[in-house]
Amino acid sequence: MADVTGGELVVQALAQEGVRHLFTLCGGHILPIYDACLKHGIAVVDTRHEQAAAHAGDAYARLTRGLGVAAVVPGPGVTDAVTGVANAFAARSPLLLIGGASPVALRGMGALQEMEQVALFRPITKGAWAVPETRRIPESLATAIRTARSGRPGPVFVEIAVDLLMATVDAATAPIPAAEAPGRAAPAPADVERAAALLAAAERPVVMAGSGVYWDDAPEALAALADRAGLPVFMNGMGRGCLPHDDPLAFQHARGLALREADLVLVLGTPLDFRLGYGQPPVWAEGARLVMVDAESADFGRNRPVDVGIAADIRLTLEALGSAVPLGLARRTAPWRQRLREKEDAERAKLAALAASDQTPITHHRLAAELAAVMDERTCLVGDGGDVVTCAAKIVPLLRPAQWLDPGPLGVLGVGPPFALAAKLLHPEWRVLLLSGDGAFGLNGMELETAVRFDLPFVCVVGNDGGWGTIRAVQEAFYGRERLVGTSLPLTRYDRVAEALGGVGETIEDPAKLRPALERALGSGRVVCLNVVLDPTAYRREGGGGLAI
Repeated sequence: MADVTGGELVVQALAQEGVRHLFTLCGGHILPIYDACLKHGIAVVDTRHEQAAAHAGDAYARLTRGLGVAAVVPGPGVTDAVTGVANAFAARSPLLLIGGASPVALRGMGALQEMEQVALFRPITKGAWAVPETRRIPESLATAIRTARSGRPGPVFVEIAVDLLMATVDAATAPIPAAEAPGRAAPAPADVERAAALLAAAERPVVMAGSGVYWDDAPEALAALADRAGLPVFMNGMGRGCLPHDDPLAFQHARGLALREADLVLVLGTPLDFRLGYGQPPVWAEGARLVMVDAESADFGRNRPVDVGIAADIRLTLEALGSAVPLGLARRTAPWRQRLREKEDAERAKLAALAASDQTPITHHRLAAELAAVMDERTCLVGDGGDVVTCAAKIVPLLRPAQWLDPGPLGVLGVGPPFALAAKLLHPEWRVLLLSGDGAFGLNGMELETAVRFDLPFVCVVGNDGGWGTIRAVQEAFYGRERLVGTSLPLTRYDRVAEALGGVGETIEDPAKLRPALERALGSGRVVCLNVVLDPTAYRREGGGGLAI
């Protein structure tokens, strides 16, 4: 057989897994991979920062329920990507990060950009490896990919030295193994029976549907079980949109009441972390029974004892529960759902009143309402910020899964432009809206140039309140307005930044001009930045707060 380079082996292994795009920032150590991409039809998308490359790979994985791939140079390239990998780990995204390395023969001699990289990634990945020799590249990548996609998905790191990428070997000695698709673990029948019995006895049941529902492709199974048993469903993370906002069993604003009074909580694919009050009183009812379902059992019993823990595929588990729970439960739980619906409707009415404000500077609620008005099923909204995104999460309606993308529980800022890039790359037919805080925009705003260069038009709406609003509010509450430091920003013309990068921009100060501007931008086919000047005090003054992720 013909000789192949290590770079070609990398790309052949990726191509076999259906990878079509590689996110990166260039460097000499990984050039052999680029050259092989040209030969084998994988598009190289070069960003302006390695953090952005990792974030884009994260979003790519989320939107495909497959593998996202980024490649970076050693040393500073690898350390720049750490934040993106850590975010993918918290968000359960199967991201493969390939890191270059100095030549094997120069290890320990102080080569350019030499550092210990594998140990750096072990705490924030499902696995990290260094490839020992060129012919082992396919095997190492297959192991990494299988690890990333199995069980609860997550990122992996593979280090490949530049001399291994440049070396040639006989292709016969380096076959490309398939990174076998992971099997779906079925729930134990006894566990299903116990969970079904608890559901059958509950009078005030609640479902918390998290990212695992999305990753296990379980929205239909969730809807069927909720309908059969009359279960009110609350969603977080990538679980958002798994039931459309207008489904009678989909709730959002009554979550506090639901958890305080529930007698049974069915938690699907999400941990009992800060988003769920750690599963403890006073956020949760003291005596509520708990059933948790997830691909792995690592979070079972953390912060609260579990009555039934099912480590299995969520879709298969929900289907089994749907067959096991008796008919008639929906009638019995109707008064409970009605109570939650009344609370839900009351909270929505309050938000609608706030969103109708014509004041200037524009309020966060009014901006969110105008975004909601232009949403349709083919629109994807990426949230990247604090108050401005939290407010929008309360108001913008979702019709399908993966219609809303945010960083996830690690709370990383700067995901917005790279997430929007990946969304438009995968779905040219989508209208992609990025809602960014003015602080968040500063982290990866240069990726608007990447969007222009690759002709990936999206609309970036910067909610500009002249500061790090979420933190500034806490600082003021603790220390007083006269001691604000490090949390203020100038009212920068971010629209002009976009223009300098090859896009178009507009500053908006009149709320009546918001919707026409959004419609023009979405229909323009250009990379657009709408710089919306917001009242920095309005959101907290109107009772806003907390995180909605």
